[in-house]
Amino acid sequence: MTLDVLVGVDVGTTRIKALAVGLDGRVLGEADAVTPWRHDGPCADVDPRVLADTAIDVAVRTLDDPRVPSNASVRGIGVTGIAEAGALLDDTGAPCAPMLAWYDPRGLAEPIRARVEAREFWRCCGVRLNSKPSLAKVLYLYDTVPDARSRASLHLGVADWVVHALGGEAVAERSLLSRSGLYDVLGDEPWALASDLVGDLVAPRIIWAGEPAGVVGPDAPERLRGATLTVAGLDHEAASMAMGAMRLGVLTDSIGTAEALLRLIPPVDRDTMETLVERDVGVGWGIVPGFLCLVGGLLTGLSLERMSALLGLTDRAQRRAVSEQALEIDRSTVPFRIAEVSHEGLTLSGVTEGVSPAIAWRAAVDDLVAMSTDLIDFIEAHVGRRSESMLTGGWMNDPTVAAAKRAQIGAYETSDIREAAALGAAFFGGIAAGVLERPGPADRPRWRT
Repeated sequence: MTLDVLVGVDVGTTRIKALAVGLDGRVLGEADAVTPWRHDGPCADVDPRVLADTAIDVAVRTLDDPRVPSNASVRGIGVTGIAEAGALLDDTGAPCAPMLAWYDPRGLAEPIRARVEAREFWRCCGVRLNSKPSLAKVLYLYDTVPDARSRASLHLGVADWVVHALGGEAVAERSLLSRSGLYDVLGDEPWALASDLVGDLVAPRIIWAGEPAGVVGPDAPERLRGATLTVAGLDHEAASMAMGAMRLGVLTDSIGTAEALLRLIPPVDRDTMETLVERDVGVGWGIVPGFLCLVGGLLTGLSLERMSALLGLTDRAQRRAVSEQALEIDRSTVPFRIAEVSHEGLTLSGVTEGVSPAIAWRAAVDDLVAMSTDLIDFIEAHVGRRSESMLTGGWMNDPTVAAAKRAQIGAYETSDIREAAALGAAFFGGIAAGVLERPGPADRPRWRT
């Protein structure tokens, strides 16, 4: 007799996490590794092969956990992860350029702006026209990597790529594809102008999260072979699903390196899409088939990481001590504030003699949370007030952040699930393998009892 196990992999900005999970949702094994970016100031890239090999190794190591029974058999594997970043492949399926991180500023938006008004881009692609979308990153790679333009035939998002590297089909999952700039979201097809600019790089089969995308092939590690594969969509959405928050009316506020505000909604028209995207609220298909998911992105976590570095808070214990001091401080005694936040960095003002690390931390948290308050209010003005709230993410462990969010949101639900995105990915692996049922837009996921 064998014990059916699911594996969920989350390819995140800073770490790659994986869980081995029973059909009852019980975590049996876990492993992680640093996401192997090559950093150069604000820029970061990686060899797609190295990224895939790291993710696969992390998946295998979950099975080395002593909690995993010796008779475990992997039935399904789901992979979730960051958006915008992706692997540019040639017609043999081999990568032909580095993969740029989602926050890497080297994407080229100017060639797109030369061909289309920003508002038309918003209406078709559901995201802002800047350096982030995959289309802008592909244009940069075409300009800088020899032969990339002539060789490229396919672009796969990070999670799509890892599934393909495991031996699965080359597919494009909708929630990830919706953030690429290569895709007409409401038309549910490759965007014609993107095809004119870079060629048709969208995989021929576009899937919903949880649809089977082949099985682990013979070149993959033996313990994973034969498992059904799927792409579990955007990491924030997979985490929301695992926590039971990917439902109509629920606001998910996930604060990791990026802060993501999520709302599952029925389809909207292009005018509403344009209005939302103008405020940098991404509109794309979600991980619940037939429904859109709004993703309001903020640089909250990345900004807090930068502030930590500026203040010399090099480990968690130091930062927690300063954060606990910050709770007792009246920041109005000094004019220090965050004046502007961008991918390139923070603009600070009011740096005077009275600014201590605790005051600076309190001001930074307050100012960043105020930015998210404005965005939440805007979203609710267009799609209705939330009925429930779910807050999660690593920064919720910071005392000052948690206090500021309580003041901002009011009553909210949280979760003690560790590595929620990886757990959500495992759940989608179970859906793909046919051993778990897909929840509807009003339902929480149900594991086998």
